[in-house]
Amino acid sequence: MLRLLANPWTVAWLIVVAACVGGGAVAFGEQGADPERPKRHADTRDGERVLKAPRDAWESPSPSQADLGPAKLFGKAFHYDAFVYDKTGTKPAVAGVVRRGTTLPVRGAVSGSGCNGGTWYEAEPFGYVCTSLGFHVSESPSKETYGVPRAKVETRLPYQYARVVTKRAPRYYRIPTIEEERQARRAMERKGASPEVVSSLMDGDYFLAVADKREREADGAAFYRTVRNRYVRESDLELRNPEIVRGEQLGRGGWQLPIAFVYEEDRPLLARQGERLVEVGVAEKHARFLATEELQYDGQSYIAGEAGIVRRDHVRVVRRIEAPSKIPDDSKWIHVDLSEQTLVAYEGRIAVYATVISSGKKGYEPPTGTFQVQQKYVSTTMNATDPIDGFYEVEEVPWTLYYHRGYAVHGAYWHTDFGKVRSHGCTNVAPVDARWLYYWSDPDVPPTWHAVRFQPESTWVYFTK
Repeated sequence: MLRLLANPWTVAWLIVVAACVGGGAVAFGEQGADPERPKRHADTRDGERVLKAPRDAWESPSPSQADLGPAKLFGKAFHYDAFVYDKTGTKPAVAGVVRRGTTLPVRGAVSGSGCNGGTWYEAEPFGYVCTSLGFHVSESPSKETYGVPRAKVETRLPYQYARVVTKRAPRYYRIPTIEEERQARRAMERKGASPEVVSSLMDGDYFLAVADKREREADGAAFYRTVRNRYVRESDLELRNPEIVRGEQLGRGGWQLPIAFVYEEDRPLLARQGERLVEVGVAEKHARFLATEELQYDGQSYIAGEAGIVRRDHVRVVRRIEAPSKIPDDSKWIHVDLSEQTLVAYEGRIAVYATVISSGKKGYEPPTGTFQVQQKYVSTTMNATDPIDGFYEVEEVPWTLYYHRGYAVHGAYWHTDFGKVRSHGCTNVAPVDARWLYYWSDPDVPPTWHAVRFQPESTWVYFTK
């Protein structure tokens, strides 16, 4: 027999009695919800119902535009990651990062130690830069980019990415000659030393951010130039263009909590037929629906909604919680439910965004508790050694929010397995969701800056299990 269970997901349920197959039923919904029904992305395929995953990357917050007009002086970063400091002196802290080739407005020169061989300048909107520690200062904004491509902050991924598919593939300082490449290929097989043009032999799991493709004049062989101005042969790479995955902006189109997200793979979509549950179609991986009931049938749990019924262990249910007492009222905060692999963004008591995530696998679980965003990066490179999988390096991980030591919430372009654990400790989020969180959360990153660090009034992050 089918029966409905009282739902423990949230304290804000409106409980009503409804008819159900085989007996009484309890339906539930969040108080104060928008009565508008959400778009279900439903379809029919070969006579079956299909609950489709959204494939659109709808508009999310846009970055502020840089306004360099009124400035009288301009600082051009020439280090790949040039630092903006919180003060002048011998031991200043890094307050922000500006990527090489990027310009920011600066005010006049200021006195202070610690800028040996150079001059301190006050930066806009805050901080200080040093002309011997990463910046040129001039009276007009320079157009020199130093070969570093601009991060495409208006899109879900700031760069084009690629995976290295050849073991020990050479990474070069420049396009090698034919003979240099022959030597490098022999070095790959440990049959000789690498020529000086080789920056490294990539022995491990590597993902690169690439800028453009160039050809060798001698034979037309193609090489990709990376964002960090290195070169890798095209045949050693596989470009990554991950499918669009995203969560839901709550209050938009009738979406409210709780929401059930299908994860891991396509799942059977069920419906009631008399006293039975029958398969009527498929719920695609990352499809979602409003969760209205929890059912028990022959010892198996199911989640039901207007869109259909799916087994409980085939979905992740995003639920609303109350903020811990440590988080001030009306603050922005993020809740990550490690058991359910879900994330909800809040403004005070109001849930504004919900999605599924991939947190640290066994042995790499992130810490639970309450933290605050400490650093925000448009992108940053991560590397480490896994005792089982070996060394890995992932260039320009997008939309990164560090909240505790090396732990971060960030976009992931190398997989779409959101809803299940798999990371080395960080919380992986789909790029669309990660970009939304980046521009929604505090502190703001000033226009043309690549990162800010340890600023006041930052967004809270609450991890539970």
